[in-house]
Amino acid sequence: MAYKSINDLDAVDIKIIERLCKDASASLSDIAEELGVSASTVHKRINQLKENNIIERFTILFDPAILNLRTVAFVGIELERDALMGKKKEEVLSELSKIPYVLEIHETLAPFDLILKLRTKNVEKLRSVITNIASIDGIMATNTILTTNRIMERFIEIPPG
Repeated sequence: MAYKSINDLDAVDIKIIERLCKDASASLSDIAEELGVSASTVHKRINQLKENNIIERFTILFDPAILNLRTVAFVGIELERDALMGKKKEEVLSELSKIPYVLEIHETLAPFDLILKLRTKNVEKLRSVITNIASIDGIMATNTILTTNRIMERFIEIPPG
């Protein structure tokens, strides 16, 4: 079954996703018991969700401070006119995606064309990474916002209804 929208997901699919969002290490049998279905049904549904890219991947969350990654910044990027679309834009995005300190890339409307979330060990490393970003062909300007303290970070949960 190919999923095209949320309307293609039934209540069991949605409950499986909700449960995995809370704890991706939950066992198939625990999820099955909660949902009143068999473990093989849960296994089959998870595989279908993965095959259809509804579930992109399983990962863990950890405190980045453990790895001394305490410096977080958001970098707004203005692209050169010829990098706003097409092959040049794809090349810029490909180069940005190769930088391990770049955690997220978002396309925006204004005042930047892209906004990145970076995490590094210190400000010196951040400065070096931003210098490398600014040197990418197609990037006209960068603007950095250095954060001082994470107040809250929420991980996605499916809202009710």
